[in-house]
Amino acid sequence: MQDSNNANQGDLILKLDKERAWLLENLDKGKWPEIRSEIATLERKISKFIISVQENNFDI
Repeated sequence: MQDSNNANQGDLILKLDKERAWLLENLDKGKWPEIRSEIATLERKISKFIISVQENNFDI
């Protein structure tokens, strides 16, 4: 059961990273100029979270 949880967690982190990359790509294209700052802040927080999870060896 633990292996299944680790696999699910890894899948979630990979999906989250893809979504984060999509946000960054669209920000770079100039989308959402009225909320650019807020989305950029969100992207940075997601990135820091992903790095934190990976650094804490959660078997991803």
